[in-house]
Amino acid sequence: MTIQATAWVAYGLPLAGCVLIALLGNALPRRLAGIIASGAMLGAFAFSVVVFLRLRGRTADARSIHSTLWTWLSAGSFKVNMDILVDPLSAVMLLIVTGVGFLIHVYSVGYMHGDVEERRYFAYLNLFVFSMLILVLAGNFVLLLAGWGMVGLSSYLLIGFWHQKASAVAAAKKAFVMNAVGDVGLAIGIFMIFKQLGTVDYLTVFERHNELGFGSSTINGICLMLLVGGLAKSAQLPLHTWLPDAMEGPTPVSALIHAATMVTAGVYLIARMNPLYSYAPDVQHLIVVIGVAGLLMAGLTALTQTDIKRVIAFSTMSQIAYMFVGVGLGAYWTGIYHLTTHAFFKALLFMGAGVVIHALSGEQDIRKMGGLKRWLPRTYVCMWIGTLALAGFPLISSAASKDSILAAGLEVGGTWGTLAFVGGVAGALLTGIYASRLMYVVFHGPTADQAAHDAEHHTAHGEGPATMTLPVYILAALTLVAGFLQFPSLTTGMSTWLEPTTYGTVQMVEAGTSNEWIATAAGSIAGILGILIATVLWRAGRSAPVAFPRPLAILSERRFFWDELYHYALFVPTAWLANLLRGSLERYVFLAAPDAVGSLAGVASRRLSVLQTGIVRIYALAFAVGVAGLVLYFMVQAA
Repeated sequence: MTIQATAWVAYGLPLAGCVLIALLGNALPRRLAGIIASGAMLGAFAFSVVVFLRLRGRTADARSIHSTLWTWLSAGSFKVNMDILVDPLSAVMLLIVTGVGFLIHVYSVGYMHGDVEERRYFAYLNLFVFSMLILVLAGNFVLLLAGWGMVGLSSYLLIGFWHQKASAVAAAKKAFVMNAVGDVGLAIGIFMIFKQLGTVDYLTVFERHNELGFGSSTINGICLMLLVGGLAKSAQLPLHTWLPDAMEGPTPVSALIHAATMVTAGVYLIARMNPLYSYAPDVQHLIVVIGVAGLLMAGLTALTQTDIKRVIAFSTMSQIAYMFVGVGLGAYWTGIYHLTTHAFFKALLFMGAGVVIHALSGEQDIRKMGGLKRWLPRTYVCMWIGTLALAGFPLISSAASKDSILAAGLEVGGTWGTLAFVGGVAGALLTGIYASRLMYVVFHGPTADQAAHDAEHHTAHGEGPATMTLPVYILAALTLVAGFLQFPSLTTGMSTWLEPTTYGTVQMVEAGTSNEWIATAAGSIAGILGILIATVLWRAGRSAPVAFPRPLAILSERRFFWDELYHYALFVPTAWLANLLRGSLERYVFLAAPDAVGSLAGVASRRLSVLQTGIVRIYALAFAVGVAGLVLYFMVQAA
């Protein structure tokens, strides 16, 4: 089987699982739905591994394979093929989406056991993964847009999965609307590309991107519009407010959205479009600014959140912001490298949080937790591994990938490189603080009586079924070793692997050895210092003092008032204008006019009804007069 055929099989297996579960419906046992969905993901991952290994066996200049099944759309000279692009970048994304996605599916079998809508859940989950595969394997912009929209639809279905909860429905709508804004931006960017180059094929656009002009208003406009799509999908400033509310969905959905799909799409988009962004330095600088602002704001916000999943959600926003900084600096490989390590430790943290929530009968408020390491010892160890990775502790996963971004900032230098480095180090400090705070409050300190009772009851026979615990252990192991994908002065695996994805159009930024070690030292010290600060403040438990001034605490607790800003700046004026138009223009024109037509028709029918007497001689007279009139008309015409 060729590499192309293998990729197509991996591409289609999640769709096959979704369709099979949907067609069988209630005839399918609930437990079997999870097995089918997980089996489809395992098959997709196995074929993805084959794609990666066979691609790795090729020389660097032969690692880009374009495959077309048929012409999807055709109108005159405009043609869009159903095609995929298999290269080192899409191969990495394929492994992450299917591999981590498979573990989340297995975890879901235990987590969702007993839910009456288990079949629907697994059908949606397979659809979500298939949508993401459309996005990352697309060989042209139209197929990218289709996958982009389907990912948004899938997230809407899964965030609002428990639709009997008003909060879940509201969160799903919020995510859908916010992502729709990004979809519009992406679509406009694609229209601009087609207008300028007359094609939507990736490889052709990359080959001819110099026709757009270095730093021109055209290339800047295209990259800005594509960036809007990326900001919305990856929950970055200012289109980020949907992310914490998305925690209303089941915990495995949160893990899938944050670790393997959706929020990574924006980083992938910019990395994929690196030939275009390399010609738009002003937009790259903007990406760095947005990334630094986002990672600092998210870190400060996470310090005061009380929902266990929302703390981890804001950590996702912060880590994705690091990736944006990396790709904005032109070190595209660093963003994808951190995306890879992040997928492991973020899925681990969410799944660990899911074990805690499962043990506490659905409780998510960390103020009602405490001392849980006694009842959840293995989850406690695994979550500390994820927390240390998140904080950038030396030799664990994120340390190497995050520090590579800081090193790129030092290498680039100047205003933007310095901003990236200083902001990244400050973000590492905040990460160490809020990540450790979560662990101390949940697992250390005084024990909440009800939490202790629930945990003891639910963990009497272990910390959950094997389908939940085994994926957590696997992710903990991957988190420990993932950092060695590229370690300073030892290997350049990730950067070398991704180099061909620039298609000879740009040289990716790679830091020198000295800058790598400076960044490693600074990032590690900041993360460890953050852990020590949290140890001092929260080691005793929930009664720790506030670590910063009250005004800043209020900003943090209220998420920097972004929701209020959108409410008063957008919703309130729009609602006022809508009510004004409804009471004036709509009432007197659009509503009154049809009513007037109806009333006139009623009056006319009543007046004409007097002619309906029921007397035959009157009808005969009317007929005769009509015939006479017609005869007279034709006589006049003939004359």
